Amino acid sequence: MKKLILFFTIVIAFNSCYNVNESVPVTPENLISKTKLIDILTDVQLVEAGFSISENRNSKYKLKPTYYDFVLSTHDISLLQLKENINYYQAFPKTMEEIYDGVLANLSKIQSQVVLEKEEIDRIKDSLSVTRDSLSLQKTVDYLNKE
Repeated sequence: MKKLILFFTIVIAFNSCYNVNESVPVTPENLISKTKLIDILTDVQLVEAGFSISENRNSKYKLKPTYYDFVLSTHDISLLQLKENINYYQAFPKTMEEIYDGVLANLSKIQSQVVLEKEEIDRIKDSLSVTRDSLSLQKTVDYLNKE
């Protein structure tokens, strides 16, 4: 019985010494604002979408670094800065959720703009087709009138 009590005492002593080491996230030297990070991640998602629909696998793997370098240079940041900022914001799940919601909102807005532009292009094509058909019909009528 003494051994059992000694065992539990040791276990309790070790458990009381256990320290949860919750590290406080280190704020990056160049902290990117949430709105700018939303814009950067939106561009990254657009690049990824472009590569996912690309048919030429070899060229997309060769071009990927070029596109990412373009996105980073457009936003005037380095890859290390982006990684540090993402790691920082990931320590705050609610904030990261807001960032991703912003990215989704941007992508939805872009998608709706693309759909509208496609509809406009289709409308113009249809009107050009009607114009072309009417010109062809007019030429036919003119030709028949000559005879």
